[in-house]
Amino acid sequence: ESDIMKIVVPTIVRPWRERIAEVASATEARDLLYELCAFRVLDPACGCGNFLYVAYRELRGLEFELKQRMAALAKSAGSPAPTGPLPFYPLRNVHGIDIEGIAVLIARVTLWMGHRQMIDRYGEAEPVLPLVDLSGIQRADALRVEWPEVDTIIGNPPFLGSQLLRASLGGAYVDWLGNHFGVGIRDLCVYWFRKAQDALRPGQRAG
Repeated sequence: ESDIMKIVVPTIVRPWRERIAEVASATEARDLLYELCAFRVLDPACGCGNFLYVAYRELRGLEFELKQRMAALAKSAGSPAPTGPLPFYPLRNVHGIDIEGIAVLIARVTLWMGHRQMIDRYGEAEPVLPLVDLSGIQRADALRVEWPEVDTIIGNPPFLGSQLLRASLGGAYVDWLGNHFGVGIRDLCVYWFRKAQDALRPGQRAG
């Protein structure tokens, strides 16, 4: 977990916490809450979902902080807090890709469990049942499929030295890597970094 937080904190938590600290009114806080609850995360080598679980947990925590900030700002201004149902950070905004089918299934279960745990920690959220559709956690070769449009990319892509690729993945696959990415034969993780940079807009983050 401590290693995962080295990625999640600077990529997700710190930028949002800075924005939460800057809001000056309950109305601004409410608007930022809607923006937070639209924030999408991708781990394109998600394995059993550890990075996604921690990211979801931290985003639910940020949602909770922002709602508290909203109430405090309204109270200090002597005005009522914004009325109407407020959004919750939705599990469907968490996306993952992995080539191992069993890992994808475990990642989905991990997130469903996290959903229940965060309700215990932070209170009300989107209903636990029926289970949220987590088809956004998909089985695929992440280098061969289009990645979903998201706001941040996190994870631990596979590291495999260039001298090991042909024996591990086969000549045809290595030739495809070289032709498709146009950067020669490099450590396997390089192609994840290339795709992440291509997928993000200026100002967005990857870790």
